[in-house]
Amino acid sequence: MRVTHCDRRASVFVVEELEPFEGWGHGSFWVRLSEGTCDCGLFQSLHFSCWHTLPGCAATSIEWAPYVHPVYKQEAVFKVYEMEFPPISDESLWVEWHGTMLRPNPAMRRKATERSVSIRFQNDMDDVE
Repeated sequence: MRVTHCDRRASVFVVEELEPFEGWGHGSFWVRLSEGTCDCGLFQSLHFSCWHTLPGCAATSIEWAPYVHPVYKQEAVFKVYEMEFPPISDESLWVEWHGTMLRPNPAMRRKATERSVSIRFQNDMDDVE
C-alpha cells in the first residue's frame, strides 16, 4: 500500500492498494480520520481502524491509537474478567471428561521405511520376473 494523496490538516488521505483487494474493483481508498470512515467500509462498521489507515497515519506522522474504539482497548477487555465466575455446583450438570484426545494429522505422517517416494513413471523395464 502507498499513500498517493495526503491532507494532514483535514486528516484525509488516499491509500492505493498495490495488490488487488478482495472483492473490490478499484484499488484506491479514501480515508477520513476526522469522520472515522474509509471507502472499504470496515472502519465505520467495526469502529476499528482498518489496514488503510495505518499507512496514512505513518505517512503523515499521526498517532493511530485515538481512532480505535474504546471497546477494543486493553482496559475494556480486562473489565470483562473483573467479575468472578461462579462454579457449577451440581456435578451432574458437568460434561463427562474422557481425558485429552489427540488426533494426529495424517498429512504429516512419514513412511515406515523413511525413504522418499519415487516420482518416476514405471514402464516395461521395471517389471520383475
